[in-house]
Amino acid sequence: MPDDARIDRRHSTDKIRVDYPHVGLFDTDEGRLWIARKKWGTSPVRVSHAKLLVGGTQDTSTINKDHFLCYWFHTPGSGEGNVHGYPIEWDEGHLLVRLDPNWDYRGRKLIRSEHAARVEKNIDQQYKWGRRIFERYVAKKPDYPIAWHMVGPRPTDSMFYVERVEPD
Repeated sequence: MPDDARIDRRHSTDKIRVDYPHVGLFDTDEGRLWIARKKWGTSPVRVSHAKLLVGGTQDTSTINKDHFLCYWFHTPGSGEGNVHGYPIEWDEGHLLVRLDPNWDYRGRKLIRSEHAARVEKNIDQQYKWGRRIFERYVAKKPDYPIAWHMVGPRPTDSMFYVERVEPD
């Protein structure tokens, strides 16, 4: 199914922006990025990822979400606190990419933990996608430092400050 049949254009756009915090989806088949639109009265970083998809709402998901890698983009000052107990410098920009070691986005199936080699290969693939997402944001040349993190279900599954880039 093509993106246009899955993406709710009322709530999302494929125009990457670095001037407001938002949630985003990375299409693992097509390599396209979708972000929450900036709308008056709402914080796009608080929008449910599922709301960006046809059939999804703020409170309910849709099967099509399993096709997309979820992420959050924070501009300086738009986040607070620790992530899995790890301190984040919220006065900078941050890209937090969801890492799910056991979910195969391309095959749309779970990988059992006892299949360690397959799980590691899956983590490597998600890391590569995370890097691609980060590179797209860096290419927008934000006027603030930006770092990216892979955030797993547990602190031990996460990678903090994978890379950090200063503005030119």
